[in-house]
Parts: sequence; structure tokens; C-alpha cells
Amino acid sequence: MSEHLTKRDAVAAAMSIAEDITSGTLDPAALEHQVADTCRALVGTVVGPDDPLFGLQVDVARGVLAVGGLHADELAEWTAVARRRADTALSEP
Repeated sequence: MSEHLTKRDAVAAAMSIAEDITSGTLDPAALEHQVADTCRALVGTVVGPDDPLFGLQVDVARGVLAVGGLHADELAEWTAVARRRADTALSEP
């Protein structure tokens, strides 16, 4: 974008969005769902370390764990999976 945006531009943009919401042409809940769907499409499929988004996915996973997003039982299951993978990697030539 070549033009310099001002505070007035930001206020005008915010007012435009507010008008769309109050007139019913923009539904914040629908927009929120659309954003979530778009994010899920971008980072929701975990391919592995070769994926350019893998670092972001790992950061998200850590954040989910930090706020208790997985119950202890499920976390224990994933820990067992990780340990089996580590054991398999050590036993392979």
C-alpha cells in the first residue's frame, strides 16, 4: 500500500464496520466462524517438521498445554505415544 494511513482513516474504517454490523450486513459471529475456519485450513493439518507452519503449530500446541487445554488422561496417552516413538527411534539401526 503506497498511501499513508492516518488515525482518521482508521476511525473511518472502524465506523464503516460498525455501520455494517448495525445494519445487519455484517454478522460478527459469522465472521468469527469464517476466521476460525480459515485458520483451521491453514494450520489445522499437521504434516511435520518439513511444513513451513510447523513451528507455529508447535507454539500453538505449547500454548494449549499451558492453559490446560488437554485433560490429564489424554495428555498421558500422548506422552505414552511419544515415549513409544522415542523407543522405536532408538531401537532402529
